[in-house]
Amino acid sequence: MKKLKFPKPKKVSISKLKKKAWALCSQFIRQKYAVNGIDTCYTCGAKKPWKQMQAGHGIGGRYNNVLFMEEVIRPQCPGCNLWGGGKYSIFAEKLIKQYGAERYSQFIMLTNVPKQFKAYELEAIIDIYKRKLEEL
Repeated sequence: MKKLKFPKPKKVSISKLKKKAWALCSQFIRQKYAVNGIDTCYTCGAKKPWKQMQAGHGIGGRYNNVLFMEEVIRPQCPGCNLWGGGKYSIFAEKLIKQYGAERYSQFIMLTNVPKQFKAYELEAIIDIYKRKLEEL
């Protein structure tokens, strides 16, 4: 009798998982800070529907250790986040006012620590943001 062969489930790449996790995180941040569907840009104050905004980081480079750290992510208009290069000086000043210079320094230090995501970590992050979005 021949053994039945079942196809192995395809593994999703780390980059695809990371992209999906970021899309959900970004959506969560933009919806979390929206008031009646309108977000205010953290750096310039522009007001737009949450779908027209982006989730910007107060630390440049999108380092893995701070990529999903909600403390340093806020809604930003495309003008500030893309064309304005993130407006880090304004962003950092506001984060320092909110968390203090010592905590902000800790955020910066995390960018120097190498971090490679494992598939199971990104899958967990995806699940977390799906749940958070449902709770909004």
